[in-house]
Amino acid sequence: MRFIPTTTAKIDTLKKQAKRLQRNGGGKHAYLLNRVARMAGYEQWHHVILCHRETEGIASGRSLASTIAEIVRAELAGEARIVVTGAETSTAQPFMLVATGIGDAWLLDPIGQQAVCLVWRGERQSPEVRDLSNQVEIRWEGTYALRGDFFEVDTDHPEIGHRAIGGYPVDQLRAMSLPLQSAEQSIKQVISQEDAVALTPDVVARLVHSGWSAEQLDAAARQGARFSPSRNSVLFPAMGGLMG
Repeated sequence: MRFIPTTTAKIDTLKKQAKRLQRNGGGKHAYLLNRVARMAGYEQWHHVILCHRETEGIASGRSLASTIAEIVRAELAGEARIVVTGAETSTAQPFMLVATGIGDAWLLDPIGQQAVCLVWRGERQSPEVRDLSNQVEIRWEGTYALRGDFFEVDTDHPEIGHRAIGGYPVDQLRAMSLPLQSAEQSIKQVISQEDAVALTPDVVARLVHSGWSAEQLDAAARQGARFSPSRNSVLFPAMGGLMG
């Protein structure tokens, strides 16, 4: 089962939703618990309980180092997983760790938008992370942004560099990032239209898979065009028009 961070407050909210449906004649309480669980992205109510137990285990003192090891193991096993942590550090700084399930895993700072790669294309990396008793020291490799369906990174990692990557659980990352960010960051994340990404080979391949013309995209890339996920259009520089 996919792990979803689940707090006691979230469980209470789901229970209230089920009771509200029951008052409106929605059926038996057990059935409605499963219904609201599925609406929230879980498989059934038992999945909610299991995720809550694991979330409580993380908050009760699991170290960042052990959580990194857990995420790396999940990625190497082909399992998608996202964990929000930080309570174990002296500053209580939140971190997000994501196993994408497609060969890559990352440690992210959702406030500073910083990133360090843990697994790349199925190969375990060697991030510089020191989990000390009173502080955590991390050598961040670069920055990241969630742009439409793409995870864009600009790093000094020799194999990754600057690229937009498709196929990650971006919607889940975005939803889990918003509560951790400042109000200014959250508003920008939600309403900003400045989401265009370069037409790199990774982006072109993903767009071709969804039905775009490879020839047109290659020609647009040579002209310096960028793809806007929010508009589902290719934007050309200097007001040269768009292709959608």
